[in-house]
Amino acid sequence: MTDKSDRIAVLAGDGTLPVILVNRLEEIELLSLIVVLQGQTERFQLLQEKTCEMAPGEVAEIHRLLMKNSINKVIMIGTIDKRGFIERRGFDAKALELSRQLRDGRDLTIFQSILEEFNRIGIEILPQDSYLSDMFVERGLLTDRNPEQGELEDAAFGMEYAKKFATMEIGQTVVVKNKTILAIEAVEGTDETIRRGGSYGREGTVVCKAARINQDRRFDIPTIGEETVAVMSEQNCSLLALEAGEIFIACRDEVIDLANRRGISIIGI
Repeated sequence: MTDKSDRIAVLAGDGTLPVILVNRLEEIELLSLIVVLQGQTERFQLLQEKTCEMAPGEVAEIHRLLMKNSINKVIMIGTIDKRGFIERRGFDAKALELSRQLRDGRDLTIFQSILEEFNRIGIEILPQDSYLSDMFVERGLLTDRNPEQGELEDAAFGMEYAKKFATMEIGQTVVVKNKTILAIEAVEGTDETIRRGGSYGREGTVVCKAARINQDRRFDIPTIGEETVAVMSEQNCSLLALEAGEIFIACRDEVIDLANRRGISIIGI
């Protein structure tokens, strides 16, 4: 829980979710600091006095900044390119020290290390949905076009495997056609997975996205936005199936409007 005495910092990755969160926190007077780790700082142009930019690997400097600003709670949100972690790009001595202590490069292992480090300096990590719970997809059809029976069967098939692969920390997105898996998301991200799978399936291809079992919402909530729908349209994909109550839709009205204009169905299952 938070109150007016808390000093909250947003550690912002790329995308629109950090902007939405920052605006909500500012509106209720709970925003103290924005640390942009990836993406354009111009997204927060009206709050430049509270905004600074640092690389994700500048761990020691991030800690100093948070302590200097008396931050006691942070929300980590937005996309961070994992390739930077793989290559140790821009890592300071503290980040290198922490990375050497990791037993593997799985997301949950990295998240646990981050959690322990923040606990060490007395900062609580809040869940990403603390102020965004209205963005979860609900069960049922969200768009105008009713999916065909074959598409629904592919969605049920694909969601089963999307959940398994997400829990195995392989990826959260699966592309399916005729109950055949065409692509599984890995480090390349959702949009490239759709492009790869859609290039095989073309018209009638189904995209499924799910969360891992016991998803830790402090570190990651799977999200789709307008770009997801635009890439699906490029590849002639026809249905986007999302795990109800587990996936965020960023800029919901715009996403649904674009899907309707492109003849794409979106369902929560």
